[in-house]
This record gives sequence, C-alpha cells and structure tokens, in this order.
Amino acid sequence: MIDNRAIRYRGQDTPDGFLFELSGGALPLEFANTISERPKGGRERLPDYGALIRWATQAGMLTEQRAAKLEAVSSENPGEAGKAHQEAIDLRELIFESAKAAAGRSPLAESVVGRWNAWLERVQSSRRLAAGHHGLEWQDTSDFETLDCISLAVARASIELFVDGDKRARTRLCAAADCDWVFLDNSRRLNRVWCDMAVCGNRAKATRHYRRKSGK
Repeated sequence: MIDNRAIRYRGQDTPDGFLFELSGGALPLEFANTISERPKGGRERLPDYGALIRWATQAGMLTEQRAAKLEAVSSENPGEAGKAHQEAIDLRELIFESAKAAAGRSPLAESVVGRWNAWLERVQSSRRLAAGHHGLEWQDTSDFETLDCISLAVARASIELFVDGDKRARTRLCAAADCDWVFLDNSRRLNRVWCDMAVCGNRAKATRHYRRKSGK
C-alpha cells in the first residue's frame, strides 16, 4: 500500500519503483529535484533510463502507453538508452545551476548560456508547425517515442521558464542547509522559503525549539 504522506518526505520506494515528491511547482524544477540532499553528496533518484521514464510518467508527461513504448525502445537499445540517461542527468544539473542563479539573482556564466543555446537548437529542430483548430500550432516531431524525447520536453519547458521574467523572479532555493531543492514560489506574499513546510520547514522549527530550550 502506498503511503501518500511519505511521498512528501523525499518520495517513497515501492515494489513498482520510486514514487517522486512533486512539490517544485514547475516541470523543470521537479526534474531538478530528482536528487536529494545535494549538499551531502546527493541521493540519486534517477539511476537509470527506466527511472527517468517513471518520473516522466508520474509528472504527467507520458501516458502509460507511451511509457511502455519507450521502455520497449530502451530495452532494444541499451547503449543508446544509457547515453540518453546521462544526457538527462547533465540537463538536470544545468537546470539546477540556472535555478540556483535565478534564486540568488546572479547572472549566468557564458558557458551556461552556451549550453542552453545548444539545447535550444535541438528543441527547435524537434518541432514543426501544424494546422490547429484556430490556426498554427506547434507539434513535437518526436512524439515521445525517441529516447531523447523526455529531455527535449524538459529542456523546452526549462527555456520557457528561465526566459519568463516573472517565473524567474519567483524561483527559489530551499532555505534548509542540507536540501537545495528548488521551487516556484506561488504564495500570495511571495515569501515561501521551504521546499515543503512538512519536511524542511518543520525540521527548522524543531531545531529552533530545541535551541531555545537548551540555550544553545
């Protein structure tokens, strides 16, 4: 039985795979949070391509049918799946670096901008215009059947987030020293400081209470 409460506490291992906590408020930030406890060296939640598929399915990117197709393609091409997995991990770290800079109101290094431009070229080449109900609309030519399709979709969402001044200004880094999860602050007062009040927020409150009691 799934413990829904546990999913808020950095996820939960189940017989069918890991259940991810999705509290980032935006797809790219959810992806950046697929590693826990970065300051302590990190706990990897995407050890292989299969885990990447599970995350994308839980995040609402993939239907069960499309996930099954990707699983079949990755099983038939393990070498390519390994490359696609490493590429996804590299993208995740690029997202985190950019989100951390946004949270700290710091400029991005030219090398980081260059890596985003490389992703932009790939994102643009994976799309074409098609006729929609009310005119032109974008169509993803990979249609979630190529091994890099998850990374391309996350990269596209990331570029849209980081070029949006409002969303960039609302990107936050959890205040807990041992966390480093990122999130979009959608609070009314724009004063959210914890990735999850039930996790890092409560820990911080408990620590403050202990220090008051002990006089430390």
